Amino acid sequence: MCEFTTDTDINTDIDNAAFQSFQCLRLTTVSAGVMAEAEKLLKKRILVTGGSGLVGSAIRKIASAEEFREDEEWIFVGVEGADLTSASETTALFERIKPTHVVHLAAMVGGLFCHMKYNLDFFRTNIQINDNVLHASYHVGVKKVVSCLSTCILPDETTYPID
Repeated sequence: MCEFTTDTDINTDIDNAAFQSFQCLRLTTVSAGVMAEAEKLLKKRILVTGGSGLVGSAIRKIASAEEFREDEEWIFVGVEGADLTSASETTALFERIKPTHVVHLAAMVGGLFCHMKYNLDFFRTNIQINDNVLHASYHVGVKKVVSCLSTCILPDETTYPID
């Protein structure tokens, strides 16, 4: 039962019981709206950059195999989602998705010899991607960013240094 105090100015022609029913209905409607907004705020929107890569695909597989969690929404974005070397495209992606959490896996990748030949290009491009992702995360109010970056997986059996 809703309890409230009424002002003395309320028109006495209104039936008090009907007025109380109306007030309870109004409070319930407002409460339901507030609850829906609160649930949206509590729901985790987890953006995975590099979502189509090796590690991103593994996370997608694990996330989809686990029991569904109503408080989480996973969004996987690969190279087709946005050019993360562009600050404006990165910001637009983050503003559209509005993530609360980011797992940042996106990077310019290539084989060992490609890395050796174009190491400065790889370094500069990946720094630019990281800066754009971190700035966009800050801009939209992301609560937590986890970065796991590697641009090359080396063979497990080799001699060093690799020439």
